[in-house]
Amino acid sequence: MYTANEPLELALLYHLNSPVPKSYVKRVAATEMRYMPEAPFLELPKAPHDNSLSQILARRSSVRSFANTTMPLIQLAQLLDAGCGLNGLRQMDGYTYEARNSPSAGGLYPLEVFVATQAVENLANGLYHYEPRGHGLHRVNDAVPNDFVKPLLQQDYIVNANALFMFTSVFMRSLCKYGARGYRFALLEAGHQAENICLMAVQLDLASLCIGGFYDMSLNTMLGIDGKRHAALYCVAVGTERK
Repeated sequence: MYTANEPLELALLYHLNSPVPKSYVKRVAATEMRYMPEAPFLELPKAPHDNSLSQILARRSSVRSFANTTMPLIQLAQLLDAGCGLNGLRQMDGYTYEARNSPSAGGLYPLEVFVATQAVENLANGLYHYEPRGHGLHRVNDAVPNDFVKPLLQQDYIVNANALFMFTSVFMRSLCKYGARGYRFALLEAGHQAENICLMAVQLDLASLCIGGFYDMSLNTMLGIDGKRHAALYCVAVGTERK
């Protein structure tokens, strides 16, 4: 059991003590957990869906079978850009902030994105680190999505995915300003970036699957990070849906 005294240690106290559970309790249906069921209910106007974003949202779903197809490199570039790409600079209080396609508390952007690829045109199969500044890739090693099945709890849904995006956090980027609450922000930001990638996947007629279950130590080791000050938080697999 870990103990904590400082913000980083407090964040790690939760992070390191929240591994994959060894067993599960009985599922509780959402209908049994309704909030304020006796309160007065006001029915809202029907939301119009005759717009492109609503149509993209309606098409997004989790896919658990990918086809063995090739992804154009431009699509990988669009997915990465949607997740955390730069779209300009912002001036505030005499400081210059990076503007990206996903929000970040204090503009600190604690997240890094790794992507394992296979069958992407004009790109050697392997694991890469995405660099938003310059919009490019650093090659890390030869690991492809299939190599991550075991650390992802044997979830072999990703076998034919063209890209497995893995979001990691350098915690002190947020904790230096927000203390232990910066850990919450890192988790929220992983969700922001993952959803951006999922919606861009729909736009590109691709399919996606978000994955939060994995063996932390195994995944961090494969990414070459320490798992404490810099650790994996979330994953998204993208490819063509097998019909």
